[in-house]
This record gives sequence, structure tokens and C-alpha cells, in this order.
Amino acid sequence: MPHLLFKCPRTGMNVQHWLAEPEPGDPRLVYESVVCKACTRIHFINSSTGKLLGDERDN
Repeated sequence: MPHLLFKCPRTGMNVQHWLAEPEPGDPRLVYESVVCKACTRIHFINSSTGKLLGDERDN
């Protein structure tokens, strides 16, 4: 996944972040910790889907 765009749940701002490509055979429910550039806190992003942990919206 070259880059992803997510909405910071704390500030509501759109944040762009880069993740490494998932390895073949990696489980789909793996989350990576990301330091948010909008609020400087850590968010967890699914490396396969690009969704935030706990985000149930369909993007």
C-alpha cells in the first residue's frame, strides 16, 4: 500500500501516511501503529485495508 489517507479521530483532519507493502501470506487482521501528524498520538491502522482500529464506517 503506497500511501493511505485516514481521518484523525481526535482532530477530524485528513492525514496522509505511508505504510510498507504487506508481505504475501500476512494475516488480514494485522494493525500497525502510526504516529498521527495531526494530533501526535498513536493510531492503529489495518495494513491490508487502511482502516483505523474501531472504525466501522465503509470508506
